[in-house]
Amino acid sequence: MQWRVVIERFDRGKTTRMNTRRLAFLAAAIVACGPKRPATEQTVKEPVVEKPVVKPKSPEELFLAECRIGLVAAREILPQILEVEGERTVGNTLKALNELHTGLSNTLSMAGLYAEVHPTESVREAARTCEQEAATFATEMQLNRPLYDAIAAVKVDPADAEAGRFQERGLRDFRRAGVDKDNATRERLTSIDDELTKLGQQFSKNIADDVRAVAVAPAQLAGLPDDFIASHPPDAAGAVKITTDYPDYNPFMAYAEDDEARRQLYVAFRSRADQHNEPLLAQVLALRDEKAELLGYDNFADYITEDKMIKSAKHAAEFIERVSKLAQARARKDYAELLKELKSVDKKASRVEDWQKPYLENRVKVKKYEVDSKDVRPYFPYQQTLGGLLDITSTIYDIQYAPAADAVVWHADVKVFDVKRGAEHLGRIYLDMHPRDGKYKHAAQFTLHDGVAGAQLPEGVLVCNFARGNELMEHDDVVTMFHEFGHLMHHVLGGGHVWIRHSGVATELDFVEAPSQMFEEWAWSHETLSRFARNAAGEVIPPELVARMRKADKFGVGTHTVQQMFYASLSLRFHSIEPDKLDQLAELKRLQAKYTPFRYVDGTRFHTSFGHLIGYSAMYYTYMWSLVIAKDLLTPFQKQGLMNTEVTHAYRDAILVPGGTKDAAELVKDFLGRDYNFKAFEKYLSE
Repeated sequence: MQWRVVIERFDRGKTTRMNTRRLAFLAAAIVACGPKRPATEQTVKEPVVEKPVVKPKSPEELFLAECRIGLVAAREILPQILEVEGERTVGNTLKALNELHTGLSNTLSMAGLYAEVHPTESVREAARTCEQEAATFATEMQLNRPLYDAIAAVKVDPADAEAGRFQERGLRDFRRAGVDKDNATRERLTSIDDELTKLGQQFSKNIADDVRAVAVAPAQLAGLPDDFIASHPPDAAGAVKITTDYPDYNPFMAYAEDDEARRQLYVAFRSRADQHNEPLLAQVLALRDEKAELLGYDNFADYITEDKMIKSAKHAAEFIERVSKLAQARARKDYAELLKELKSVDKKASRVEDWQKPYLENRVKVKKYEVDSKDVRPYFPYQQTLGGLLDITSTIYDIQYAPAADAVVWHADVKVFDVKRGAEHLGRIYLDMHPRDGKYKHAAQFTLHDGVAGAQLPEGVLVCNFARGNELMEHDDVVTMFHEFGHLMHHVLGGGHVWIRHSGVATELDFVEAPSQMFEEWAWSHETLSRFARNAAGEVIPPELVARMRKADKFGVGTHTVQQMFYASLSLRFHSIEPDKLDQLAELKRLQAKYTPFRYVDGTRFHTSFGHLIGYSAMYYTYMWSLVIAKDLLTPFQKQGLMNTEVTHAYRDAILVPGGTKDAAELVKDFLGRDYNFKAFEKYLSE
């Protein structure tokens, strides 16, 4: 996941509700990237002649001009803060810094989004350029000792808790960036961050660009749903192309009866970007380790966990081991059941391979729980499912969605809604929900604008790769849609704060998944599914089917949990081992054998397409840590129901609306009336 109403765009010469100040910044940005004339030439009065034809700006030039608006503003504000004379106050220093952060955030958010979603490669490349420029300025700012001293000099009224938190957290982040180091160290830290930004961009680009495919015969589609087969006709040579994009990959791995075809697709999927990303990752890990050492930490894992809920890499490792031990018995039971099912297909089978797991899980669910995913799909056409999601969130959070006719989008697929409560405009959401070439390959909520009270409304973007129109969705994809929309709601509902660092999804990074993981429950309850899940005949999904789906979902919890602990340990260990002693593939094989019952599959290099190694670095444990809290957050709903607005409004106001104004543990305590604990999670594993 990534984070950051209405955005006013400059696109192909058209302005939309752009105020004078934004026009000034745009003009400055265009001038900044254009050729400079000598000063003497500028002062000469030129004769009146016919003006030459001006070549129109290219799409990438127009994008860069707009993208740099916030950065231009931030660069203008920085010297103004440093030049303040006399007493430093919240008004002349902290609020000015808040405005600087807002401009910088706008540039970073727009650049980060467009680098992943724009359909034109030249614009995606321009976005990466803009992101690099803004990231460089951000690093320079965090290492600016006079700016640190200026912020520290402000005496904040103890009664102004939010301003005090803004100051305290800001100073902490300055110190963690290395502002108190000598000049040479600060220069090296700046260089490291620049290099890391470039390498991270390339790592992600390599994954997005490497869409692989296997060619299968029509007969090898046996077992797949009719709608999938109909949408995958053979080519002129009689072959059917199955890609590694999720709308192909997930159904094929779950339903295709041809074991060898599934193995080939699995290997293709798990080896994406293997030609380039392993050496890139080695460079990333070496630079992160150097940064940690310069800042006084034993390794990057210690550095990155320090300001999170978990507090240290040692605690993260202990958490991984605790969860793994809790799940081992369940995982052994799950695996035994998978092997039993495999033997019913192949009597000579002695072990289950990783590529066989989705297919066998589906067979077990059909036999034991009478749930065939193919029978569930007809209740979840994409457009109908999206409508149900909007209806549910509208009800539980007391909001309304209005199509935003004035929105400028980067692709015709993108749908845009203003989020309102009565006459109050809360923000804007963009839904970019279908796969295309060059687009981000997973599912995530991106930020376009963080909300700042009195300045700009929050604006979030959902980027997914689902079916479209009346095409049917896997229920797993429905759960993913609800999960990511949970992030979007957090971003918008928490986006009404004065201080940008408190706005939206602004809690500790290892808490941010908890609200979204909790919201997945709304995709599993007949109380909520019955509002929209209907088949082509208009029949509502039966309650007994949902009950069986829930029971079937419990199967595989053990193997899923230990698999997650494998990923968590991989991300933590990669950032704990000395980089020159790390054999990436060997460590992956060792950890997979330690945590999971599934052995390594030859030809795969999962870590080269494990994008979380860039965005989350050592913190993949976050997903399970957040799940522990999410299960606890659900306990107040168990008696009163998921659509009880008294509870949903209390949750909204205690967890989502506060954004980052409090530590996550305090937010949870405000809602539950107590500290969070493991009880609900342990029950979840043992049921």
